[in-house]
Amino acid sequence: MPKMKFLLVTDLDNTLVGDDKATQFFNQRLQSMRSQICLVYATGRSHASTCELIAEKQLLAPDYLIAGVGSEIYQDGALDLDWAQYISQNWDKMAIASLAQQFKKLKPQSPQAQNPWKISYFLEPSTEHSSIIQELQQKLTASGLAAQIIFSSNRDVDILPETSNKGNALTYLQKRLQIPSELTLVCGDSGNDISMFEQDVRGVIVANAMSELLAWHREFGGNNHYLARSAGAGGIMEGMAYFWEF
Repeated sequence: MPKMKFLLVTDLDNTLVGDDKATQFFNQRLQSMRSQICLVYATGRSHASTCELIAEKQLLAPDYLIAGVGSEIYQDGALDLDWAQYISQNWDKMAIASLAQQFKKLKPQSPQAQNPWKISYFLEPSTEHSSIIQELQQKLTASGLAAQIIFSSNRDVDILPETSNKGNALTYLQKRLQIPSELTLVCGDSGNDISMFEQDVRGVIVANAMSELLAWHREFGGNNHYLARSAGAGGIMEGMAYFWEF
């Protein structure tokens, strides 16, 4: 019987990527145990932007890629159509975008940042963030539009299908690969990673994490969550040593 693999799911920007030296060291360490690990990158970036980053930073090729904050899953460059079909149910992108246009402080991100299952905006820095997002969510719900809002990095607003986020995409892959919770480790630094930490898995929050993730950890963090002393890729390795003794 083949030995059970470990599932490592990591965010890219400011988690795996950010300190080139630490990223390089992580790559070398992981390469030596690559056959034991199913590697997944979970990012807010588009598929094209992620591929550019992987090439630029010479990252290891992942087994799967969760892109667009969980709105897309790829394997070897091919979109997972089962996931796409699942999250498409009750998703009315045009109606949601039309409603969001009423909020003048939401500025659309570039066309490259959008996809059929994600509408992305920048929110100008202000103290009103939470009230704007709360009002938008209330209007979506009142209009019967099934969607969730994910706020991260103090400026990014992503509107996704209710069934889609990084955490749900991770659980979908976990089931497909039949890898149990104790062998699954997620790593992140910002608000769009919170949904991964909410799953029944082990989690590493890197030392340079954003305030929204640290606030979540203070309120909801448990024994399954490790707050690393090291930033970026160094924090991932610290977490792997803590949970898996790697």
